[in-house]
Amino acid sequence: MKNISILIVEDEISLLNRFEKYVSLFCDTVYKACNGLEGLRIYKEHNPSIVFTDINMPHFSGVELVEEIRKTDKNTQLILFSAHTNTEDLLKVVPLNLVSYLVKPVKMEQLKQVLFQAVENLTQDKYIKLIDDYKWNIDKKALFLANQKIELSKNENAFINALVLKINQPVSYEDIHNHIYCTEQFSLDALFTIAKRVRKKTTKGFIKSSFKYGYILESY
Repeated sequence: MKNISILIVEDEISLLNRFEKYVSLFCDTVYKACNGLEGLRIYKEHNPSIVFTDINMPHFSGVELVEEIRKTDKNTQLILFSAHTNTEDLLKVVPLNLVSYLVKPVKMEQLKQVLFQAVENLTQDKYIKLIDDYKWNIDKKALFLANQKIELSKNENAFINALVLKINQPVSYEDIHNHIYCTEQFSLDALFTIAKRVRKKTTKGFIKSSFKYGYILESY
């Protein structure tokens, strides 16, 4: 599986090694962590395509891990497994768009099926639905309205992508600037110019201002 990376988080070391060995048959890049905090660190460092995680781990649970991931990431494929079905845990993770919730003992065939489903999800065109019938193509990083692509400059695309990465949350001027420009000195006027150009190409209120802080892009 090219361009696919996997993170497995499991505090039972023998099971962690077993899962890693099996998943490595299908994917060359596999990371592993023996607790939630280590898993979060590896996720932030490597941004894996797929995350398998146990729920019940000391200090930082699998539920906390996937909640933290979903704060800024809508794309990574998430699979949870647990020694038992816990209704409270299930209610917490239902809104987090999981691929699956597996109950231990997990059979390797189950693991394979879920893995291939996650890969299929990743290879399909992914869209985030935005307000006013706009949608953002995650893979192509392009804005569409009624299947018509909105022509944007490189910086305008990067501006919208910075907001999409934290959809429904205010994004600071500094964070947006750093996403667009890697080395240039911060310029609020430059951001205002880009925002103005994007607003001319979209509907009123598509991009909302967060007073003296930044901008917000909303989904529905």
